[in-house]
Amino acid sequence: MRLTVTDDQDGKMLSQLLMREAADLPPWAVKEAIRRRDVRVDGARIASDIRIRAGQEIRAYFPKAALHMQPGARPVPPIVYEDAQILLIDKPQGLLSQNEEDPSAGDSAFTRVLAYCRSSETPTDHVRLCHRLDVQTGGLLLFAKTDEAYEVAARAFSERTLHKFYTCRVKGCPSRREAVMRAYLRKDAEIARVSVTDDPVHGALEIITGYRVMQPGEFARLEVELRTGRTHQIRAHLAHIGHPILGDDKYGDRALNRRLGLRRQQLWATRLVFHAGGVLSYLDGRCFEVKCPF
Repeated sequence: MRLTVTDDQDGKMLSQLLMREAADLPPWAVKEAIRRRDVRVDGARIASDIRIRAGQEIRAYFPKAALHMQPGARPVPPIVYEDAQILLIDKPQGLLSQNEEDPSAGDSAFTRVLAYCRSSETPTDHVRLCHRLDVQTGGLLLFAKTDEAYEVAARAFSERTLHKFYTCRVKGCPSRREAVMRAYLRKDAEIARVSVTDDPVHGALEIITGYRVMQPGEFARLEVELRTGRTHQIRAHLAHIGHPILGDDKYGDRALNRRLGLRRQQLWATRLVFHAGGVLSYLDGRCFEVKCPF
């Protein structure tokens, strides 16, 4: 967007002017453009909201995701990478990966990505979720835009050649600074909870969880690698060894979470390393990474 400030606009806040002039875009798009220093006033990048003066020339470059949104649509989560085969986002906490009963229903990462892809420069309905994150786990979430990409990614996740790493903060600090843990997990679907045991029991599946202490202390920061991908595996396995994730009331220390003022679990999918082959072989060895907010 390019405009010149008129006399009647003199003294207005930059954000107010942009929101009025770009009324078809959501308000967050203006705030994001200013935050990213993608707004220029008389050629100078602006890092915060300012009052504008008559005669000034403003150029604004809004996020691509906002430009392709339909009116009233919810914004797609931050896009980490996109090409003709895949789309990788940084999912926020509190957002479903996908509605299990009807993927196209409700508000989820899938429905937002689908809406974005339908209104992109090369529209497509052909979007599939390649794996899932718990609703309260944020981070890297992969979507395929072709059948070939989905089949390759699904096989890579199944064979554990596409490596997923998480960052979390836990109560206490494991005595071993690095380990690969093995145990058994049994799911109780009726209460939406799992239990972990050291020895095999009826109905339990083996789980393998690797971790590395990144920052020791009273509340250690760990990097965790999923070697198997079971329901609530990281949360339940770390709680099983006495180091539950902070903010996790289901498997963790509720009283401690309240004392620390933590309402959401401190677990984020921060790194994804590709070794998939096939139509995604051009990404092999590529590492995608996002920062966790804690």
